[in-house]
Amino acid sequence: MIISIVAVIFLFSIIIFVHEAGHFFFAKKAGIKVETFSIGFGPKLFSWKKGETVYLICLIPFGGFVKMAGEEYKDKEKFDENEYMGKPPGIRSRVIVGGSLNNLILGFLLLIPAFMLGLPGYDGTKIGGFVKGMPAEKSGLKIGDEIIEVNGKRCRMWFDVLTNIRKITKENPEKNIILKIKRNEKILTFKMKPAPYFSSSLSGEKEKVYIIGILPKETQEKYPFFKAVVRAGKEFYKMCYGVFAAFKMLIKRQVSMKLLSGPVGIAKWGAEIVHYGIARYIYFIAFVSINLGIINLFPIPVFDGGHLVGLFFERITGIRPKKKFLEIVQYAGAVLLIILALFITYNDILRVIHSAIKK
Repeated sequence: MIISIVAVIFLFSIIIFVHEAGHFFFAKKAGIKVETFSIGFGPKLFSWKKGETVYLICLIPFGGFVKMAGEEYKDKEKFDENEYMGKPPGIRSRVIVGGSLNNLILGFLLLIPAFMLGLPGYDGTKIGGFVKGMPAEKSGLKIGDEIIEVNGKRCRMWFDVLTNIRKITKENPEKNIILKIKRNEKILTFKMKPAPYFSSSLSGEKEKVYIIGILPKETQEKYPFFKAVVRAGKEFYKMCYGVFAAFKMLIKRQVSMKLLSGPVGIAKWGAEIVHYGIARYIYFIAFVSINLGIINLFPIPVFDGGHLVGLFFERITGIRPKKKFLEIVQYAGAVLLIILALFITYNDILRVIHSAIKK
């Protein structure tokens, strides 16, 4: 229990702290006065001043915050050179991007020791087994076959295989799945009709899906340092690709919004995954950090990406938006974000309850 609590605290603390440290670094580099840099929230435990910045260590160890001079928006003509609003849009953009950039760097760096320690993974797009009674089992496919295409769509990783099949079955469950596979240097084609299958979704509900019944070939990935760096780069790309692919599927309603997870779900997974080994725990922190780094740059008000959109228009037009306009946009964005957060938290809680009942 204590290990799980420490794991959750460390997960959120390191990700948020690194994010804020990114804003801090780029602000300092740009000559912006940073008034406060806090590690944690709530009541102050320790504090000291170095240069123009007050550093705090607070009681609640979840991340921290950075307070810059002139950060609070005011309708005035001139700002001091060392104030945030006194800098041109390009420099302010770098300060905003700094948080997400740090999260992406952290994610990549954590993947290196994770692959050095060893992680379970998939052997490319090779088939490792079949679901009993499903079409693939009696199609002529063999374990070890490497899937090249699904209905003409190129597959480079197992994620591509799954998403292509799911997309086809979602649009038309009756449509044949055509697999082009590589077997001993030969290229073969197999055609099969998906069959209904009932599985438990992430929300804990039973859902009817159509599958052909193929399983990935699993392997243990453990590398020396330089090979781990290369493998971390590939995994970093795959994670980034996965975020945009998942977002695209949500927009097209190919997957349910119920699959989204927030702090409650992340905390639950973090508390569980630490018991499966340090490598998987490090990998999970990298996964969350990379996801946060990318999603935070989406052009949504109250996200850093929303600020970037405003700065882009300011740079193009040379007109600084009025405080009232920004307040309205931020308010509308905050309301939408709260609604989404409540929806996601509700689903997270349902998953936790369902898991507890199941146990």
